Amino acid sequence: MADEPVVFTVRYAKDHCLATAWRYWQRRLGTRYALELAIGSGLLVLSTQGPYRWLEIALMAAVGAFAFLGAAIFFIHWRRALQGLAALDPPESTWTLTEAAIAQKSSLGESAIGWQALVEVWRFDDLWLLIWGRDVYSTIPIGQLPRIARQMIERRVKESGGRVR
Repeated sequence: MADEPVVFTVRYAKDHCLATAWRYWQRRLGTRYALELAIGSGLLVLSTQGPYRWLEIALMAAVGAFAFLGAAIFFIHWRRALQGLAALDPPESTWTLTEAAIAQKSSLGESAIGWQALVEVWRFDDLWLLIWGRDVYSTIPIGQLPRIARQMIERRVKESGGRVR
């Protein structure tokens, strides 16, 4: 029954907000962020070995700004997820997957978007992030995502030219 829609309801909680922010940060910045921070810190240490005080100050400012930016990205996404959760009453959404579109309905309203708009799917052990654009995504905890829905999402995203990671 390929024409039958796949319908499931997701109930969100505060722990999903933290997990979402962490997973988004991890995939978006993660290893690269740690590596760049280590390189910047190493350059800062090296600059203190010579008479180049201006270089030391410039690197200190750059490394500090970079560290702050990485932390800010995490906290902004965590806060945004908590605000979204607080706005949901009840804290749940119903998803409907068809061959043409992926739809979501909650107390905030409803929307349906064609599969071509789903740019990527980031799969983790505890949740999936459906990436719609830069910093625009939806979260579905894996324990509430039926296997048939997972298979359909993966298939339709690939067929529409999106990426599954």
